[in-house]
Amino acid sequence: MNKKTKNCEILLLAAPLKETLWGSEYFAKTLRLTSNDSIGEMRTCSGLKGCSSIIKNGEFASLTLDEVYKDHKELFSNMQEDEFPLLVKLISTKDILSIQVHPDNEYAKRVENSLGKSECWLILDKKEDSKLILGNNARSKQELINMVNLEKFDSLVNKIDIKVGDFYKIYPGTIHGIGKNILLLEIQQSSDITYRFYDYNRVDKNGNKRELHIKKALDVVSVGKYKENVVNIFENNIKEVERNEYFIVENIDINDELTINVDNEFLIITSLLDNLEVNDEYKIKYAESFIVTSLAKSVKLKGNGKIIISKVNRR
Repeated sequence: MNKKTKNCEILLLAAPLKETLWGSEYFAKTLRLTSNDSIGEMRTCSGLKGCSSIIKNGEFASLTLDEVYKDHKELFSNMQEDEFPLLVKLISTKDILSIQVHPDNEYAKRVENSLGKSECWLILDKKEDSKLILGNNARSKQELINMVNLEKFDSLVNKIDIKVGDFYKIYPGTIHGIGKNILLLEIQQSSDITYRFYDYNRVDKNGNKRELHIKKALDVVSVGKYKENVVNIFENNIKEVERNEYFIVENIDINDELTINVDNEFLIITSLLDNLEVNDEYKIKYAESFIVTSLAKSVKLKGNGKIIISKVNRR
């Protein structure tokens, strides 16, 4: 172990904020992180270039996560991937997102030189009439193409009611969209590749519509209903809520104190407590994420409530 990494078991993260057409006042009025009332995303753990989290503590304070990952793979189980593999973000909506779809790894690598995008959502808050778009009502690829060309999206997409605590899996090819007045936690592959089918003819502050990606979206879209099992992790004590070929998501309850063994892997921990204490040293606020590096043997947590652990599936 070299000198520079001997005290880097915990990496605290400053999360970049992203202004969006559909963003809300949540980050300004509730979390008090900004004066901007149109923030849609807080990337609580991001290694994406250009919007990477900043390390707040220790030897690497003020460096970006992507810089530290590139030069110090010993903190991250000596992974061979060129870029930090996971992205965790908090999303808050005032308006509906575009109707969109994500590519898988093969298509994204070939066409975009990027990772694909498998993701999952945990609903943290909503209003009574809030809905998600998941899946579609087409009976064939040709019917789907015809409905897209005629912009019959209200008939095409499948809208579903939601509850706080619902956990959804959105795999590549699934038509999806997040509705109005929803707060959710998203865990995903580290990718910004999104293909928009429809954006409700909205314009930005300069009067420009956002780009659509109809051909690419039709290349990757799957036909049919949303078939994934939905669990409510606030009502059911399920520890492992997602395991795919890229990442694992665990739902953990803390009652006063909990020690988690790290076992030579690195963990992204997101707090759903108002005040989570880490190793008797750090305080983590609601919706903040931090990394327990693979140099740690264990991490001690204090508080009462729920945390979400995201980690790479090393198979």
